[in-house]
Formats: sequence, C-alpha cells, structure tokens
Amino acid sequence: MDSILLGRKDLEDLRYTAETAFKTTEFWKEKFSDIDIDDLKPEILASLTDKVFIGPHDLYKRDKVWPTYIRNHEIFYNVMRTSGTTGKPKRIPFTKYDKIRTSRQYSSWIEEYLYKQKLASFLPQLPSGSGFLTAASLEYMDVKVGFYQIPIQYLRMRDALIEEFRDIGATAIYTLTTGAYVLGLTLPEDIKNDIQVILVGGETLSQEMANAILDSFPNAVILDVFGNSEDDATGRRIVTRKGMEPFTFPESLILLKEDADPEYKDYYEIYITKIMREGELTGLPLFNYKIGDLARVIDGKVINIIRVKDVISLGGAKLHIDQVMDIVHRYPFLVDFVIIYHPLSPDNPKPKAIIKVGYVGEKPDGIEDEIRGLIYEANNPVRYEVEEAKSSELIVEAVPAEKVREGLPQKPGKTKRIFIVGRDI
Repeated sequence: MDSILLGRKDLEDLRYTAETAFKTTEFWKEKFSDIDIDDLKPEILASLTDKVFIGPHDLYKRDKVWPTYIRNHEIFYNVMRTSGTTGKPKRIPFTKYDKIRTSRQYSSWIEEYLYKQKLASFLPQLPSGSGFLTAASLEYMDVKVGFYQIPIQYLRMRDALIEEFRDIGATAIYTLTTGAYVLGLTLPEDIKNDIQVILVGGETLSQEMANAILDSFPNAVILDVFGNSEDDATGRRIVTRKGMEPFTFPESLILLKEDADPEYKDYYEIYITKIMREGELTGLPLFNYKIGDLARVIDGKVINIIRVKDVISLGGAKLHIDQVMDIVHRYPFLVDFVIIYHPLSPDNPKPKAIIKVGYVGEKPDGIEDEIRGLIYEANNPVRYEVEEAKSSELIVEAVPAEKVREGLPQKPGKTKRIFIVGRDI
C-alpha cells in the first residue's frame, strides 16, 4: 500500500521534537522505547504507524500524554476545550511556542493577503479551538491586521449582522466554510463587494462550494485552512475561481496512507506529526496522530481534505460529502443540502442516506434522479451497494430551500451537513 510524506521534513527539528517528547512525556517514552531517536528520519517514523502513533481517544490520558513541563506547571500554558467529536470534549494545552508556531503557519498569507485588512471573525476568542489560537498567534507577528469579533449568533440575525459589518467596515471574513456561504446569501451587495479575503476552515470545501461563495463575493479570494485544536493550522491553500492550489503543510510532517480499498484509491488516511524547532516546548507532542480525516490525493498532491464526520458508510461503500457537494453546487438553483443518515443498528438492518437538496423557484423536473445518477457515476461502490447488493438505501429529495433543515437541530456554531439518526436527531 502506497504512502506519501509531505510537509516539514527537517531532520534536526524532528530529532529535537522526538527527544523532547521522550524525555518529558510518559506516553512517548513508551512508544519510542526501542527506537534510536538519534537516527530518526521522516521515512522511519512513517514506517512505525503500528507502534508510534496516537489517536483522539488517547488524549484523555492527560497524566501520560501531557509533558512534565505542563503537568508540573514549569511554564505558563492555556487549555483549549475541543467540541467533543469523540463523544466528550478533550482538553488540549498550548504554550507561547504553539502561538509562535501558528504565526509561522500564517506568516506568508498575512503579508500577501491580510496586510491592513479589517478581519471580521465569527470564530470565538475563547479557549475552545483553533480560532482562539489563531487570534492569539497574530500577536507574535509584526502584522498590521484589525481583528474584529462578531457573535456567531448574528449569522441568524440579519439586521444585527449588517449593522455590525457597516460599523466595522470589514474587508475580510474569518468563519467556518458554510458560514461564508450563508454570509453570501445574507449580506447586501455593497458589503460583499468590499470583502477581499475569506479565511475559512472546519468543514470540507469543494471547488463547486468555493465557486458558490466566490460568486457572492466578486472581489475576494478564499484562504482555506485544515485546522484542528491539536495542531491548529496544519494545512492551508488558496482558492480562486480559476481553481484550488494543493494543500501545503509548513510546520507539520504529514503521512498519507492509501485506503486499502482499491475503489477509493484517491483517498488517503492522514497522520500528523507536530514539529517543534530547537528550544520550543509545545503543549501537546504529537507523532503520527491518526486524526481520522481523509485526504483526496491526485498526482501526489492533496487537493481536498474530508473531515471524518463528513463520511458515511452504506454497506461496504463510503459516501464522501465532497462528492455530494461537487454535484449539488453544479446547479445554480440548488442552494443547500443535508444528509440524514440512518446507520446500521439492531432496529435498522439496512443503512440509509436521505439527501435533501434545497431549490429556489420552481422544482426542476427529474432533479432527484439526475443527482442520484451523478453520485453513482462518481462512486461506483455506492451504486453497487444500493442497486445490486441492495444492502443500503439512497434517497434524494428535492424540497424548497427553506424546508431543507426543517426539524433538524439548529446550533449557530455548528453548520453541519450530516445528521445521524440516534445521535444528532
């Protein structure tokens, strides 16, 4: 099975990172116990995913995964609270060195795209994720950026939202991916024309979704971040109407392992190693962190990253949300969609996905069959499981746009596309 190494491959930095973790962290002392750290290379680390790795559930073992300089209060640290994708929130320590490291991840963007911009942020400056760390990190650069906080609830309060934008005079936006799409449908034209930069992350961004956002903001470019609380702005890319640049990973070592299923040869599992530089002390050392997300890889380059919560299983097939996004946003009259997923359970012998697409105007004839056919064309395993093996069900429903999310939980901080019966609803 093929694998690909990307990102920061500096040998001295990797050895320093491993030595520091070995000396200060019980978890990594056990993992590196019979490995010669002096001879550690990215390729060697990549070959050790069966032994030297960490998963999201391991992060609850704070007495083992937090280094001594954190547990013994040897340096100042903050603690972020994650959103709890593993079932309950995780707590992630970060230090001033994490802020410095994050500032390096953003530095080239700041100079080229955000210099003297007024950045309206919908990601809270609270200890609850990478939005906070990003804001804190900007202070470690000699940057001329105005960072304005807007309550995320304003995404659902049009008058307050517009008043806030007019008062700020915002020229840039920082929000979740779907939040940018919602703003494009909500803000008046004169405000949208002032926006030059849209900084997004947290959700899968397809080219079709990007085009839909950029159609609303004619003078903007999109800066897309693959971020997570454990490693902040791990990857980044620039997206314009002409296309998407591949992701780059300036401060992390990224291992991509090909999916074992040959039908999904373009999808690779992501493993993250958080690289420190000499003298730095990160709050949470990470080696081969199996975050659960997938990279879509073409010609050795990461062209999209699909969050683990954006994939569902239909029998032996995986339906990726980026494929559905690509299809739905081809149509200018389709403005929203959700997937309601009924997973396999004792009460449900056949997993089922209901894709609700929202249209404006008159309902287009045959749109459900057309979308289902395009999904089959893009994903033959799904077609097989639904039409031939009959192990699963796939239903496409076209409804007026205002009814797409009817009856679904509404949380302004979570712009979900997949709702799982029994967990979310």
